[in-house]
Amino acid sequence: MKIESPLANFTELLARVGSSAGLYASTLQSNEAANRAILVDPVIRALGWNTGNPAMVEVEKTFFQARVDYALYDSNGDVKVIIEAKKLCENLNNQSILLALVNYAFTSEVKDIFLTDGILWHHFSGFEPGKLAPSKILDLGNDELVEVAAYLVQRLDAARYWPDEKDVDELSQQINQIQNSVATLEKELSQLKIVVGSDKAGVSTSETAIQKFEPKTANGFTELDQIGNAKNTQPSKLRLPDDSIISIDYWSEVLRECVKYTLAHNSNIHVPLPDKAGRKINLLDTQPPQKGVSYVELDYQGKLIFLYENYDSNNCIANAIYMLSKVPKQFLNSPVAVVFSKR
Repeated sequence: MKIESPLANFTELLARVGSSAGLYASTLQSNEAANRAILVDPVIRALGWNTGNPAMVEVEKTFFQARVDYALYDSNGDVKVIIEAKKLCENLNNQSILLALVNYAFTSEVKDIFLTDGILWHHFSGFEPGKLAPSKILDLGNDELVEVAAYLVQRLDAARYWPDEKDVDELSQQINQIQNSVATLEKELSQLKIVVGSDKAGVSTSETAIQKFEPKTANGFTELDQIGNAKNTQPSKLRLPDDSIISIDYWSEVLRECVKYTLAHNSNIHVPLPDKAGRKINLLDTQPPQKGVSYVELDYQGKLIFLYENYDSNNCIANAIYMLSKVPKQFLNSPVAVVFSKR
């Protein structure tokens, strides 16, 4: 019987990371950036760290003359954990690497440092003169993954440092929606036409004729970038840049079809791909999100990738426009548009 629990889900993700290491070993052994994206980033994100939010995770942070791959901040803005990532199968006992870690530790006064190649995780919980050995070594290839998962959750989970992060993320989304609405209002106000007149006696009077901005429509279609706030609306048709028209029911389908169109016409999309808002889960990833999160499997360049769809209507539109900006101009015959109505 399969146990459903946060720890079990994290254990399953670690197993997938191990499988990815085997599948892409030749690339990950020669490319540190790829190794971080495929093996390290999924673990960090699964532990609650928003890699797209520099207030939580600063990538390639410089401490004086030393630079670290990940600096993890707490809610007070203090660096609490450093993670240094190397290529797969790189010697983590290399003295130059260890001396660099000592430099990080004493420069930043950070007590928890992790050194990893994506499979081996060396945890240093405090350096002392003459003692460079890690306090704990975790091996995703040979150790019991439940025990590895439990240790990482205990020592590296973001909830230790951001106890209210869920609320912060929800507030961030609300702020993003408010900013979108404000931007739309400003756009409308900038297009108001004001006609000012005066009476015969020379006493100034203001006779204001206001022409309210309306989205551009043609044959019932409204261009995506003309939609100010899609809350409480529902789309029924989508016109793609090649003028093909698709019947749809949800804004997530708008996002999905725009992503599929982009992937079909651009072979150089880097996956994982952060979304426009920089949320903690990537828009496109090589690993599926945790259970309970809406996603779709897609084929890209012969490889399975995952599209995160757990967005509200406005963020579906924003990410659809964001993806279509990556389509070469020769494949953009018409602006993408929808037919929609209020619920």
